[in-house]
Amino acid sequence: MALGTIEIAPGMAFSDIALGAGKRGIPAFREETFQIMDRYVDVYGGNCFDSAHLYEDGESDKALGAWLRRRGAGQRHSLFICTKGSHPTPGQMHMPRLSAAEIAADLDAALSDIGTEYADLHMVHRDDVRIPVSDIVPALDALVKSGKARHVGVSNWTATRIIEANRFARQNNLSPLRCCQMHFSLGITTAPTTGDITHVPMNDVEFGWYKESGFPIMAFCAQARGFFSVLAAGREPSERQRKYYDLLPENHRRLERLIKLSGELGVAPSAVCIAYVRDNAVRATALCAFSSLAQMEESMRAAEIRLAPQQVRYLETGE
Repeated sequence: MALGTIEIAPGMAFSDIALGAGKRGIPAFREETFQIMDRYVDVYGGNCFDSAHLYEDGESDKALGAWLRRRGAGQRHSLFICTKGSHPTPGQMHMPRLSAAEIAADLDAALSDIGTEYADLHMVHRDDVRIPVSDIVPALDALVKSGKARHVGVSNWTATRIIEANRFARQNNLSPLRCCQMHFSLGITTAPTTGDITHVPMNDVEFGWYKESGFPIMAFCAQARGFFSVLAAGREPSERQRKYYDLLPENHRRLERLIKLSGELGVAPSAVCIAYVRDNAVRATALCAFSSLAQMEESMRAAEIRLAPQQVRYLETGE
């Protein structure tokens, strides 16, 4: 059941299912999340861990560091640690934190908390189109030149801004953006739906560029925040699940098709959701978090299946 990989840069291939932070930074769940992390590496052959200084006020980074120390120093070189910084202060999403000093300070804080000398990929968490890429790209390049990040990327940036940033990088011999984290799942949503103006979910325009360019995606909310699994089990969605997905009728039509296909494949809806992201027409790593070992085992059966293009199309359109 070994996972596949997606190359995001020469010599750097991420597992096509990456492990998100989940409850890692919450002390009461530390031992179970460590067991999940162990199984991800030892059973499934996974190598990609996502974290961010924002998560649990840095406790997620610290827990990742504690797990790495438990595993031993020899483990670090075989894993890919993805850090994120430059998130606006909660409650002030309209105020960017993308100055060179803020970008550098957030990575320094993450490395200190994790206890590692470098991040394999460091991403800025949000964008602000009022700030020219000529201000941001050199700040990211400085992280690479310092050795504190092997590569750099972004989260919640539009294709237009990525194209502009990488054109500037090429013209000035600077480190290019290598990957984008974005909301991409079977569950569709929009920035107005989520109420976050800095949120850039997948849409037809973005999808077309990612398909044409092959630019790598790390898809967060790959399981649609558990929305489909909860409804398939006959339970009520949480307030957050309802906010993101419940009001859009298409998601309920997709739920019906998901239940049918997961029954035919003999796996849980969560596994099909992960496979949908991984097996789509874009180069995507499904970023997943699990609240328990049981949920992980159920969802990671995605490693046993591969969706054909017609199955992906059926989930999307019913055709």
